[in-house]
Amino acid sequence: MKIETHLKNEIGRLCVKDGTKFNVLCILILSTVLVVLLYMDSQKGIGQRVKQRIYVKSISRQLKGLKELPETSNHPTAVTKSRIKPKVIPLIYTVTPTYYRLTQMADLTRFANTLRNVRRLHWIVVEDWTFTNHNVHDLLHTSNISFTYIAQATRETSNASKGNDQKNSALEWINKNHRFGEPAVVYFADDDNTYDLRLFEEMRYTKKLSMWPVGFSGAMRLEKPIVKDGKVTNFSAWWSNHRVFAVDMAGFAINTNVLWDYYPMRFETIVPAKTCCMAETHFLEQCCTREDIEPKADNCTKVGIYRNRERKMAGFF
Repeated sequence: MKIETHLKNEIGRLCVKDGTKFNVLCILILSTVLVVLLYMDSQKGIGQRVKQRIYVKSISRQLKGLKELPETSNHPTAVTKSRIKPKVIPLIYTVTPTYYRLTQMADLTRFANTLRNVRRLHWIVVEDWTFTNHNVHDLLHTSNISFTYIAQATRETSNASKGNDQKNSALEWINKNHRFGEPAVVYFADDDNTYDLRLFEEMRYTKKLSMWPVGFSGAMRLEKPIVKDGKVTNFSAWWSNHRVFAVDMAGFAINTNVLWDYYPMRFETIVPAKTCCMAETHFLEQCCTREDIEPKADNCTKVGIYRNRERKMAGFF
């Protein structure tokens, strides 16, 4: 109370004795306060505008993300934006097991140059190791192909065909991430084969199971289904009498609906001793019969895929 009384007395003294000094002091104080208030208001406005810009950018990113393929796997992945509108044409899931070797990057680069010309495709590359390879990841990232890259080492208990553990890992990813109801097919493609682009456009419309010839497969110049009146009646392939589906892994595609209708669709990883070349037929026997086969490539009369590794082993060239 004493301080307030003293201030009142001092202000009164200035007003009475020297009104000019008081007026100047008041003007300075008011001017200072006004400048401070204007500055604070401008800073507040800038802060609000910055927040608004950040919010708009955040919303834009979220809207942009809705146009991309879903990527919810815990594995290291990177997915590029889908290049066409979803559900316009069926999606092709291309599953490629791979492993470290001298020609790995060369094979993957050549295959990437093929797949980059295929519309509406998602490439699932599975490394046969406990972790992914950064060189492979960089290649996939710069390929302009929608992809998923995961690591799945071959289990010690596995004695089946090489790559079955990796294919099963890819099938599990599809079961978890595919938008149910969206038309799509699954195709198992090695990274060291040669592919005709036209075959991809045919396989994407597979209703259940489609097949076509494969060149230089099974130590033969050509393995193919035998078609009569538009139906597959038999196979011209190695050991065809012992296999319901005597087909190469690169010679068929299945509709994704099969993975749910006959869940769980998986490749066997433990087989009896001295069992050879049964991975394809045992996999397809879980869901299909020969009556389900849809022959492609002009009723299986044209070759669109060649096995480079078997060609060299058989000494064709």
